[in-house]
Amino acid sequence: MQSSRRDPGIFGVAGSKPDDMTGGKDMIRSRRSRKIGKLDIVKILAAAFGYTRYFEITTGMTGGVHAEARRAGFADCRRLVYRLDYCPKADGEPIDFMVPGEDTTDTVAEIRGQGFEFDIALVDPHHTYACSIRDLKDTYSLIRPGGALVVHDCDPPNAEIASPEFIEGAWCGVTYRAFLDFVRGNDEIDYFTVDADYGCGVILKRPPRHGPRRLRDAIDRALTRATESELTSQWFAAGRDDKAAFDFFRSNRRRLLRLTKPARFLSKYRRS
Repeated sequence: MQSSRRDPGIFGVAGSKPDDMTGGKDMIRSRRSRKIGKLDIVKILAAAFGYTRYFEITTGMTGGVHAEARRAGFADCRRLVYRLDYCPKADGEPIDFMVPGEDTTDTVAEIRGQGFEFDIALVDPHHTYACSIRDLKDTYSLIRPGGALVVHDCDPPNAEIASPEFIEGAWCGVTYRAFLDFVRGNDEIDYFTVDADYGCGVILKRPPRHGPRRLRDAIDRALTRATESELTSQWFAAGRDDKAAFDFFRSNRRRLLRLTKPARFLSKYRRS
């Protein structure tokens, strides 16, 4: 989420949007009832699978959880922040890789060149399509087999904040489209979306045969299911028509996102 107003969010996790942007009282009640945020999901997955190396890619106006990530006990905790020209102070936390504008090509190449590989990453991009799909692909390439990505703002509640162009205030943009374009029909991964914090997409990168059994078995089961080829074809048929894509998305969001209730996610992955 990108917003001109900083909000501490649920359990102190920055990034929850103002209530007046959610599109109705029922939606507001639903949003308030959720108990977990994007970094909570990161930490739960890390505990479940023994992830120790964390990476995040954000802008100076998104993310907002790095201080909490640094306190979470990761052996390696790094981040790339871009568009710093638009928000020079960002959140005041240390930045490992700084990019003034939007072009992260050289910086990502530098990260690869230094041999960094991570177990889990948070992707909270500038919410244009170009930045979102690039950040997904780049971050995925830095995650080891068996690792995971958590992608913020995959379930925008209304067309206003799903604008493909930046708007002042709460803005999810079209990260949801980049997320679906990346995961639908991709047989190297499994994915689902936690129905919390404006949609937190979880991408599980297929592990090697000797990888964590729990994760490997989950992906094997997913790959034996029907590929939902008809739904995928319909999604891609919407093409770059913003209105058609969003209308189809809202009508089919649960199936497209593989939406998972927070309680189910917690019961499956949280350690007792």
